[in-house]
Amino acid sequence: MRKTITGTGGMLLLQTLKDAGVEYLFTNPGSAETGIFAALAEDGAQRLVVGKHEGLVAAMADGYHRFSGKVGVIIAHVMGGSYQLAGQLFNAQVAGSSLLVIAGDWASELQDYRGLAPFPGLSQAESMRPLTKEARCAYQVHANPAAITVATTRALREATTPPTGPVYLSISAELLNRDGLEAQIGEAAQYHIDRPGPARPQTIEAIARRLGEARCPVLMFGDDVWREGAQAEAVRLAEALEAPVFSTRQIFPNFPTRHPLYCGMYPVSAEFRKTTGLEPDLIFLVGCQGVHGPVGEPSVMQIGPNPLLMGRHYPLDVAAQCELLETLSSLTAALTRLHPADRVAAWKRERATVRAYAKRLIQREEDLVREHEHDTTMHPSLLEARLADLLPRNTVMVQESSTARTTLLSFGHDAMAWTRSGGGSLGFGVGAAIGAKLAVGRDRPVVLHLGDGALTYSAAGFWTMARYNTAVLTIVSNNESYQIVRHNWAN
Repeated sequence: MRKTITGTGGMLLLQTLKDAGVEYLFTNPGSAETGIFAALAEDGAQRLVVGKHEGLVAAMADGYHRFSGKVGVIIAHVMGGSYQLAGQLFNAQVAGSSLLVIAGDWASELQDYRGLAPFPGLSQAESMRPLTKEARCAYQVHANPAAITVATTRALREATTPPTGPVYLSISAELLNRDGLEAQIGEAAQYHIDRPGPARPQTIEAIARRLGEARCPVLMFGDDVWREGAQAEAVRLAEALEAPVFSTRQIFPNFPTRHPLYCGMYPVSAEFRKTTGLEPDLIFLVGCQGVHGPVGEPSVMQIGPNPLLMGRHYPLDVAAQCELLETLSSLTAALTRLHPADRVAAWKRERATVRAYAKRLIQREEDLVREHEHDTTMHPSLLEARLADLLPRNTVMVQESSTARTTLLSFGHDAMAWTRSGGGSLGFGVGAAIGAKLAVGRDRPVVLHLGDGALTYSAAGFWTMARYNTAVLTIVSNNESYQIVRHNWAN
């Protein structure tokens, strides 16, 4: 229900956020946003979570969003402070995280220059545009108080409409402090943008026929599978085909990592071909932005809700913009409907060696544990094995370590949750773990696995962790080197 509210610009903003169900505001306080903080002190509806650096604050909001499903709202400072968000906004942009950044703006119609503000002639919102959803979602409110509620409502909707991502909103600092303003919460239309529907029956049939006719189809499930809650449907499709599943630079565990059809990271290795005797001739990308590097299979199909990168790097034989839950379910049903029973039965017989290969990967890691179990310094494989034994299945793990090994850990459907930054900009881990803990509550454990290099980017976050009593188990892998550089140098 729409209602008219009066007060400062900061009050109009907070009432709009309250009406939208926003519970947390993440911030490194700045002087241009005092109108927001004054309103927060008076109203107190949202909980303010303070970090010592804007990058930490953005990572907190991102971690909170990933495990609550709610928009992570950041109160940032003017241009100088907003630019400090860059690395973690890049991670959020790559991950498709629904974030809303709200910042005070010292814009002057006289084009006077003020410290921390953009140089005259430049817009604060425009300067942040490259780091937002689709590099376009940046908005500003300078003079009209009614625009505060409307722009905020639209920004929240923009952040949550696929393809999702961060949105930036700058509001005049003078307007945030000015009293006696009046506006209505929300918009008269109150519209909702429907998400893509299931793939058309003829598209599902075309995909099912190609999958059934392939000698060795390779499946890859991307992060939209996790976002849409379609992991169980992904498992059923893989089991129906008895097809190997690979992953590439995923941000979430979109397919169970201990499933007997999970064959590790793409590309398909020569060892896979030698061990299984199979030559992959088709790759089916589900909810992926694409693969990291070239595609080796002669036939490529891709489906998902976000068409942004479909067909951009390699040609596609079949492609569809669609939701995944119902589409995958219909696709699995179509396989048995379109192909003879003897052909369906043959898939498991012909691809029996896939499970043997996946089992071999686990055994190799277990052999590594036994090899190093008596080392003076704990080997990463031994830590991995101990965590696999001790962590409960409802654990959330935030990982920012190139040393960490995860082959023996069970992530994904009916197992532990896991995430990493996505864009690779360091400084994500500590903040994201704090946000994740706020999202899941006290009864669900959160584990932060950091490298010693990543730790130095975000150690100030432990102040926030202690201040808000966010119980996070932090593990630091001290390899005494900047490992990512070392690895790339060696390769």
